[in-house]
Amino acid sequence: MKKFSRVLRLIFLGVAGLPSWFLYGSPLKLDEEVILFPTSANLNNEGKWEVPVHAWVFELEENSISRKLGHEAIGEILECFDVTEEQTNSETFRQRLKWFLVDNERNKRLTLSLNKQKHITPRTSANGHVDFTVTLKNASTNSWLNYAVETPANDPRIFSGESQLILPTGLSVISDIDDTIKVSEVLDKEALIQNIFFKKYVATAGMPEYFKHLSKQGAFFHYVSASPWQLYPSLKPFMDQHYPKGTFSLRHFRITDSSFIKFFLSSQDYKIKTIRNIIRRYPQHQFILVGDSGEKDPEIYAQIYVEFPDNIQNILIRKVSDSDLSDDRMSNIFNRVPKEKWRLFDKPDETFLKSAGVKEPLINSWTKQVVFKIFGFKASNRA
Repeated sequence: MKKFSRVLRLIFLGVAGLPSWFLYGSPLKLDEEVILFPTSANLNNEGKWEVPVHAWVFELEENSISRKLGHEAIGEILECFDVTEEQTNSETFRQRLKWFLVDNERNKRLTLSLNKQKHITPRTSANGHVDFTVTLKNASTNSWLNYAVETPANDPRIFSGESQLILPTGLSVISDIDDTIKVSEVLDKEALIQNIFFKKYVATAGMPEYFKHLSKQGAFFHYVSASPWQLYPSLKPFMDQHYPKGTFSLRHFRITDSSFIKFFLSSQDYKIKTIRNIIRRYPQHQFILVGDSGEKDPEIYAQIYVEFPDNIQNILIRKVSDSDLSDDRMSNIFNRVPKEKWRLFDKPDETFLKSAGVKEPLINSWTKQVVFKIFGFKASNRA
């Protein structure tokens, strides 16, 4: 018994001797940065808003020796894909690659100012990310709820985030990104690398107009991609220029843990799970699923339809050259989906806009004002 007590005492003293930052998480330092990814909030059964927060804490260290070595090593690897030395020394490559070479900061806690209240995040994981949900009784704000990280008095930087307050009924668009709304050429690996790291991002013909058409009708947007979160900082300016604001769901990618192996496995399970979660959070919404024929979007969306037939208004698949567009493939994939629910397309046109838009009127402006007033926030037009 005495021996056991001695062991407990040693354990207690050891834990007590640990620095508080190790036990409770450390605050943000001046050389560390934060990205807060856009999310969407939903009303729970108690009429409260559940607001997801997703933050990434990291240190850039752009001029460190390890970053320069990493840049050179990746540049040499990419030369196997017909990438020139001139390209790997370009500013575009440097800016897009740097997000893969950051120091992810684990064990960090952030203090957020959200809806006039302070919220302390859980500790960041080894990849620098933290996800948690804040529950609000009301939200006196517009349809996008803005919040920020509280920094020390001697730190003038501003790290802000936003979450879209989505009402229980309406229309939502779940869209893939690569080769659906952005030219990526996923089936050609050399072209894909050029489009990811070296070329200016190009919007897929007709898609910005179609998405703006849906946005004017009140649609909400969820962008779901198998790309890594490290591409988000480069992707955001392109999306802001061409497409309506919305949430993003990308994949974790870190060389030193299991996410590195998972990243190179099929993305089908990841996308199905992500889309399921979106639909379950908004069970009274109608959804338009937009993807392309290059990889597994048809298979993914067909399975989602089988699971949520009452929620899926349309499945729209953009034709990608050199992909399998055969009748055998499509008829096998969509054998349990009514023909009027899905279609292949090359480019949205006037006929497309009429047949693949909102089928029923969304919540009207008067009802919207009433609902917004009930839940304590002002109505406004979404960006």
